[in-house]
Amino acid sequence: MDFNPVFHVENSSEILTEKGEWPNFHDAEVMEIVLDKGDMRPDDDSWIGPVIKTKLELVATGKSRVVTLTFHDCDQISIVHFNHANEIYDIEFNFEHRGYFADGKTPLPPYIRVKFIRGFGVSMEFVCFRIEVPSPVNLLP
Repeated sequence: MDFNPVFHVENSSEILTEKGEWPNFHDAEVMEIVLDKGDMRPDDDSWIGPVIKTKLELVATGKSRVVTLTFHDCDQISIVHFNHANEIYDIEFNFEHRGYFADGKTPLPPYIRVKFIRGFGVSMEFVCFRIEVPSPVNLLP
């Protein structure tokens, strides 16, 4: 199954274009990356995995706007070259098979593999289980 962010990102309607399409992240500037290690304490029945929050300025449409994406239950996190300018070419999303439950027949829920394709500055790759667009979306003048 292909990953379509329009259907698989929670609250995606907040950032869709006027035509109902996922926005263009080409030449977006990664303004902020916030990492939260989560709260994994099995003895207390707490199962909150690592969270990544990103703030991106989209400029390809000619009308700048800032979009926040939140990635939940992250793993295999790699972030390199974050510096004073962090333009990306795009963000890629793909489902990734994880194997099977103990019965050997029932597939585990897939990971979502996320890649921030480097333009200049940051490159980032990780897997997660859930992506959301928190409200409200901030538009720049």
